Amino acid sequence: MDYAINHVNEDHRKEMVQIVKGYTDVSDVSDVTLLDYDAKGMEAMVVEKNKGKQKIWIGFPRVLKGPHDFRSVLVDMVNVARKKLEK
Repeated sequence: MDYAINHVNEDHRKEMVQIVKGYTDVSDVSDVTLLDYDAKGMEAMVVEKNKGKQKIWIGFPRVLKGPHDFRSVLVDMVNVARKKLEK
């Protein structure tokens, strides 16, 4: 679990910003740090340009059956978020 969180924070911040923008009402995001996740969703620290930092919860579109599902769910969420943000 720690490896996955560290990997996301080191290599996928841009994608996490897209997920936040696509799945929440937080739109003025400048940075996102993944804090934790469980089978139902993830907790992240979001930096909004005019509001500062806040913790948010983002539910997964499906419940993870195990740690191996985390990557595929995030990839799906990024793809959906990108489509929403294109509109």
